[in-house]
Amino acid sequence: MITGQMVRVTWHDAHAVTETWTSQHDIDNEPCIVVTIGHLLPKVKSGHVLVGQSVIDGDDPAVDNVIAIPFGMIKKIEKLKATALLPIESDQ
Repeated sequence: MITGQMVRVTWHDAHAVTETWTSQHDIDNEPCIVVTIGHLLPKVKSGHVLVGQSVIDGDDPAVDNVIAIPFGMIKKIEKLKATALLPIESDQ
């Protein structure tokens, strides 16, 4: 089931902090914080929040570009809602 609920998930990412031999005193102490926005896919993978970029609803729903974020990495989840439609202009 695809809820259509749009969410913004702020989470800590695991990331490389060196490219070569480095003194541990020179390693950056800053976290890598990522923001992911997309369609919430509830109850799909245990222990994770899944967010899909694009969805096709209907009798056989499908989703594309899904990211699975472990619960322990999540800092915040916000429900999003549209407040206005922006005009889209075509150059053609």
